[in-house]
Amino acid sequence: MDIGWCVCDLDGTLLDSHGHLGRENILALQQLMDKGVEVILATGRTDLFVRGFAETLGVRQPVISCNGGMIRNVATGETVFTRPIGKEKSAKVANYCLKSHRDTLVYTSDQIFFFRGSRKISSYNRYNTEVAAAFQIPLREIARVEDLPLSDVLKFFISGIDPEIAAAIGQEINAGDELYMVQSMQDVLDIMAKGVSKGNALVFLADKIGMDLARTAVFGDNHNDLSMMSLVGCPIAVANAEPEVRKAARFIAPSNDESGVAYAIHNYILEG
Repeated sequence: MDIGWCVCDLDGTLLDSHGHLGRENILALQQLMDKGVEVILATGRTDLFVRGFAETLGVRQPVISCNGGMIRNVATGETVFTRPIGKEKSAKVANYCLKSHRDTLVYTSDQIFFFRGSRKISSYNRYNTEVAAAFQIPLREIARVEDLPLSDVLKFFISGIDPEIAAAIGQEINAGDELYMVQSMQDVLDIMAKGVSKGNALVFLADKIGMDLARTAVFGDNHNDLSMMSLVGCPIAVANAEPEVRKAARFIAPSNDESGVAYAIHNYILEG
């Protein structure tokens, strides 16, 4: 296929179930770049988490992070796009999460905040012990909403949420036309500003760098990837993807634990 750009989700797609970037995927993506294909990483996480992976891969393009709430060149630090939630709405969501004892992480451009008692933050604590100091993510525990830089919040990451609870949260915080909510993992709810999505970020970036979305491949596994997959000529789902994502895909690759991205690159893109 005539592919000029390749966009990869991280968790559940490019990374295995232990959060590792396998050697087969590294070599396949580097082979793509050697052939002139530009690689873009797109994640629901903060791009602070992505810096080490981007360096390992040699990715030169800006990273889409916080489900499209920020686009930043992680090598230079240049911010291409950002859309925070806003002070008033951030305060409302944070107050709800704190009072209802939800396991919540709060992302800004340069830090992750977490409420006391969070279990989910352990994955970031573990990550910080595994990487060089230059790639460690600043983490801060807070006990009060007033401790948050409310004007700078890009995303709330709430664990232990199923679709029924998500709907109830939407009503409780009066999400309305000002917030966008999407499940990025099986039991995780992400809350961003209205209009934020990976797909909208991809359109913005495509206009900026001249990307032809018809010649773009997207790899994904969850609901927050659907907005990208519907835009491109070659949407690819890994086998562990949600049913809606597999339905939206042109190809189904092996799972993230079987180096599905590498398989698809060799069998659908380079040899397709």
